Amino acid sequence: MAVHTFNYTYTYVGVKTMPRSLEDDTQIVREVCVEVKAVDKADATKTLTENMYSPLEDVYSYKHEGLPENFIDVADLTHAKVIEWYQNTVETTDLDIYFTWQLYGAEEVAPINDLG
Repeated sequence: MAVHTFNYTYTYVGVKTMPRSLEDDTQIVREVCVEVKAVDKADATKTLTENMYSPLEDVYSYKHEGLPENFIDVADLTHAKVIEWYQNTVETTDLDIYFTWQLYGAEEVAPINDLG
């Protein structure tokens, strides 16, 4: 029993935004959502697709520190960029653990060896 490894495909689902401040209604992306399809590398018949959410770090500092030079207006945001942001916030090993647990159960991720 061990954590399985998966091949992943990602599809854009959406974003959650917030205004920069009460005075500035510039929308800032605070969370991204992508559909993640996981296919077990050892058994391609074992697949699972789920919507996964990830908050973005440091966006709350924009209220006080200003917008960074590389700020992307929501109107100019691409699906590929949202997927990139998701991939930058979630480790593949964490996804492997999660999808192993979902497909094979908790025993596969962390087997109970000693009940004493």
